[in-house]
Amino acid sequence: MRVTLDTNQLIRALMRPPQLATFVMAWEARRFAVVSSQQLLDEFQFVIAEPDVAELIYPELRRLFFSHLLPEIELVELPTIPLLCRDPDDDKVIATALYGAVDYLATADEDIRTNAIAVLLDQAGIALTTLDEIVALLDKEQSR
Repeated sequence: MRVTLDTNQLIRALMRPPQLATFVMAWEARRFAVVSSQQLLDEFQFVIAEPDVAELIYPELRRLFFSHLLPEIELVELPTIPLLCRDPDDDKVIATALYGAVDYLATADEDIRTNAIAVLLDQAGIALTTLDEIVALLDKEQSR
């Protein structure tokens, strides 16, 4: 399984470790691949450094992310970033999923979850989902 995480979902995973332990452990165990782009990682690193966000993430989990999980992220180059979304900042998320040929794009962003974007992603074989839905899928796979 290949997944692109929008910044809102990646930050959420790091903010709620007890609820999302399945996700973090499955990622660390390489049960799926996280696919990103430099543009998306730059946005994430900017957001995680904001004091209001940083104080909500356990220092141990922050260290785990930077020492073990970040090096595991598969980076794709974005030769072009098509203008697809009402919010141009979201275009890099969509482009990352498309160029990364992922199975899932996890986001809670309503600008990305529009019908037009959902259809475009579906045509490329990419399902729009949330982190909670990915955790449920991982839990279901693990219980088999």
